[in-house]
Amino acid sequence: MASSGLGFEVDRELCTGSGSCAFHAPGTFDLDDEMKVVVLGEADAAADTNDAAAVAAAIDSCPSRALRRRETP
Repeated sequence: MASSGLGFEVDRELCTGSGSCAFHAPGTFDLDDEMKVVVLGEADAAADTNDAAAVAAAIDSCPSRALRRRETP
């Protein structure tokens, strides 16, 4: 499988639980019982196997900036 080149980092301390990440990329992000973002699987694997456009939309829509892009080789 080819890499999408889109990696990301999650800062749960910044997460406000808006759920925009899970709305835009439900195969990659969800909210836990504390209403904090969780990554479904490994971050790099999630970026490779899910729709990169959906992950990018989730990152861009995060109001607290708890999700950040990280370029992967």
